[in-house]
Amino acid sequence: MAPVTRLFMVCSMSYDTDLTDAQWKLIRRHIPRAKSVGRPRTTNMRRVVDAIMYVVTHGCKWRGLPKDFPPWQSVYRHFDDLQQRGRIRRIQEALTEMVRVEEGKAPNPSLMAIDSQSVKTGKVVPNSDKGIDGGKNVRGHKRHMFVDSLGLPHEIVVTPANLHDTKGAVKVLAKYAKRVKLSRLKKLVADKGYRGEMLKGFVRKTFKARIKIGQNHTSPQRGFVPAEKRWVVERSFSWLTNFRRLAVDQERCLRNSCAMVRLAFIRIMLRRLCPS
Repeated sequence: MAPVTRLFMVCSMSYDTDLTDAQWKLIRRHIPRAKSVGRPRTTNMRRVVDAIMYVVTHGCKWRGLPKDFPPWQSVYRHFDDLQQRGRIRRIQEALTEMVRVEEGKAPNPSLMAIDSQSVKTGKVVPNSDKGIDGGKNVRGHKRHMFVDSLGLPHEIVVTPANLHDTKGAVKVLAKYAKRVKLSRLKKLVADKGYRGEMLKGFVRKTFKARIKIGQNHTSPQRGFVPAEKRWVVERSFSWLTNFRRLAVDQERCLRNSCAMVRLAFIRIMLRRLCPS
């Protein structure tokens, strides 16, 4: 009877969001080690990461974490620490490079696409971080993403929804240019919302690249024809719909909203690199 009971307990602690051994091995080096002084760490960091992935995927509150995870206060404290120390960003960047190399591509892409997504926010989000996107009639946040031809983000910025797409694009591109000193970017694909000399000049001056405004069209012979490579960023946004925490942005801080989007792509890439 005892072995059956133990087996039931082990099975009950397993969730579809838990990392496999191979997936954990890919990100373990980015997780801070316990301090050599002070109170010894008693929390299992792998279970902390499993709990964070559970929140992102299933959309529960931090307080609503199942009891077989570490205490929710510890999980949130470690999440906040990983975010503030830039570890979540580093994991996402490292995995993006791994996926590109596995696909036979250079770590830094030459063709990129950019777009934004407006999303509603919860009641806990302060009004100072909210805005109204008049075109889509959404009050909340706007996610600006800069993705490669595989749909993997190389930079993400979250702003109030009333920020114009071109201004958001400048924020994303400036952040990317600051991080990547030797950029290979030659062509940037965007939709009609990014027209204008300001963004065109910024791309030319910063990257010595050109921006192409793509537009979907319909022809009698071929039917609907999507714009060149611009659909990849739309697909990236559609991937985020599989994560319930991102359906309505419940984060009080814009930086935490950005971290949640990065965590979603970390899960996507881990499952791509190491299928469970």
